[in-house]
Amino acid sequence: MRSTRGTSLAEVVIVLVTLAALLLIAVPSLARARSRVELAAARQAFASAHAMARQIAAQYGRISRLHLDPGGRRFWVAVDTSSRIGVEALDTIIYVTLGGAGSSGVEVEAAPRTLCFDPRGLATSRGDCDLPNHTVVLRHGDLADTVTISRLGRLLRR
Repeated sequence: MRSTRGTSLAEVVIVLVTLAALLLIAVPSLARARSRVELAAARQAFASAHAMARQIAAQYGRISRLHLDPGGRRFWVAVDTSSRIGVEALDTIIYVTLGGAGSSGVEVEAAPRTLCFDPRGLATSRGDCDLPNHTVVLRHGDLADTVTISRLGRLLRR
């Protein structure tokens, strides 16, 4: 007697159809999970930049600025590092761009703003600074996360 080894064409087709069905179920779930992770990372990056702006202002006793540029999907913290009174030399401490090359990235819905923090770490509207009461919406596809900056400069999440 001769034994036959291997698989039949019908068995291979059944396995491939099963794998295709599993992929059709899994891919949308994975894409949505990736969007949630990117949105959470953007929210955390914004919260870190905000906290750093407040902390630097309080630590060095100088006004720090948190700049929002929604069109460029970026924000950054700048502080006066000049040692001379009356001379201002702004240096960028942290610079964040949302969404890398080849990715759709996170969109920022807000008006371009410059939020400032005084030497106590509280929000101020002195000089070229905007009023601190502001809402920033971070959006990735159909997912969104809202962050509100209170009048005192605290970060509130909805």
